[in-house]
Amino acid sequence: MIFVLLDGCRWDRTNISNDFKELQSEGTFFNNVTAAIPYTAGAVNVIFSGLYGKDNGIDAYSKLLALKKSIKVLPEILQENDYFTSCDLIHDKIVSKRGYDIHQAHKSGADYFSIHSELLKKSFEMASGKPVFTFLHHSLIHDVVVNEILPKYEYDDKSYYEQKEQNLARYDKLFLEACSYAKKIKKVIDSMVNSRNTIIIFLSDHGTASGERFGERNYGSYTYEETIRTFYLFIGQKILKKQTSDNLLSTIDILPTVLDLCGINVNFKLPGKSFADVIKEGIIKNHGTKYAFSETGALHGLYPSPEKPNVFCIKTSKYKLIYFETPNEWSLFDLENDPLEQKNIFGTGISLEKELHEKLLNWINRESKY
Repeated sequence: MIFVLLDGCRWDRTNISNDFKELQSEGTFFNNVTAAIPYTAGAVNVIFSGLYGKDNGIDAYSKLLALKKSIKVLPEILQENDYFTSCDLIHDKIVSKRGYDIHQAHKSGADYFSIHSELLKKSFEMASGKPVFTFLHHSLIHDVVVNEILPKYEYDDKSYYEQKEQNLARYDKLFLEACSYAKKIKKVIDSMVNSRNTIIIFLSDHGTASGERFGERNYGSYTYEETIRTFYLFIGQKILKKQTSDNLLSTIDILPTVLDLCGINVNFKLPGKSFADVIKEGIIKNHGTKYAFSETGALHGLYPSPEKPNVFCIKTSKYKLIYFETPNEWSLFDLENDPLEQKNIFGTGISLEKELHEKLLNWINRESKY
């Protein structure tokens, strides 16, 4: 089981890369996965715990090391089931060392392909025939955003938001490089393992804004589609090819799906729902989740809140309701007719508004059971 994280890759740019299109034709592609938290540490810990931030302990930038001891994460579960586990990260604090036989990090601007190729080789050698779980973190987009864009532009620098086309062109260049890496690392994996028993998951942790919203230069400030809508591509001989689904999913659904694919049962309940049957048997018309939630608290911007989340949203296949706690404002968008979320229709009489309002407040104010 090999996770390849393409940090910051946007779901709506996948069509610009021939390399990614080629990979996509080899498996099942889910392009409407809601990131429960739109920044890397929070996003990845949701994926590996199957729990929202409040429940796993990491729901703010300041809580990077607050993963609860009472829960188990994917590498721990796999290690208990005789997997050899390894990872390479942009920072060694992104995920806990719990459950890893090899836990390493690379420097910004590193040769990701060489480092990951070497880690794969080392992992398969050290596994000595045991099944392997590896998590590879490709961080090119993150590196450029953090090291070049954020130092150059303050969050309120209007010149950045006035050059959206230029910002997107710069992003697309990085995106194409990330997809080129993905294609090459897939070939390395194929050369090293028995592909009949291997599943590769290419995924994005969050998208990256290009100046669409004033106050957000990259991600983590708001919960609009450009940063919370992500994708998952499952590839393997036992996984159906050339399938694409835009049905709504959440990142809490990934862990139960992976456990199903590995044939592993756990003695605790997870809130997400497995979609392994879709991957193995074919697209089911009504598969997916009815509601998905996301939350964030920015490091900078108009309403910084690194200690706790202060922007929340609930999303259905058609609508999204966002609550900005700091200014106490609500926004409702019709995602079918207004995919760029330009027209706030909150308070205009949409029949579902009251239900979404109640469900989002209940989710925000819930007590953690974990």
